[in-house]
Amino acid sequence: WCKQYWPARPQGNECANCGGALPALPGMERAMAPPPGPRHLPEKYTRDLLLWKNVGAVVGSAFAAFGALFGVIGLGLFLVLLPLGLGFLAFGLLFGGIGWVIRNGSRREGMRQIAALTHGYAAEGQIVTVNEDRSEYINGRHPYRIDYVFQVNGQMVGGSTKGWDVIHSLRRPGEPLWVVYLPNDPSSNSIWPPVS
Repeated sequence: WCKQYWPARPQGNECANCGGALPALPGMERAMAPPPGPRHLPEKYTRDLLLWKNVGAVVGSAFAAFGALFGVIGLGLFLVLLPLGLGFLAFGLLFGGIGWVIRNGSRREGMRQIAALTHGYAAEGQIVTVNEDRSEYINGRHPYRIDYVFQVNGQMVGGSTKGWDVIHSLRRPGEPLWVVYLPNDPSSNSIWPPVS
């Protein structure tokens, strides 16, 4: 939840820093079942999920801000040099519009995950694969992509998540876990507790 580093696992099932549920250690033991909804999520976690851990929201916000800057410059120039002002204004509207669409689409995905975590039904699932995701690279490290499956009304549903903690390299296919999902849209799901 809060990415707190603990040299030794704390006693209990909750993070002493943020109060979030701790995931089970790698192995064949399932963590504690999620509490019934609505569940409380740490505020920092939801903020990070909507912005700082959401690459699309960061990129979209930067594009929108850059577009707004060009739009304001274009409005100023519009009064002095009509053709140049129109060019800046059009560029600003285009760039800002693209950024706004990217930002809102990415935030919508984050809101769906938050809805699943707070109000979702719980299901028993299991890990299918764990691999380093080489498409992302920060500070010399790659995140681990965890693919999992669970059943809803007799149908198998899949999902995936990414975590930066090196402990995920010890997770193996077949390992049990909890998944929370929205009953009207099982594709909106998350591992419970979410991984960092």
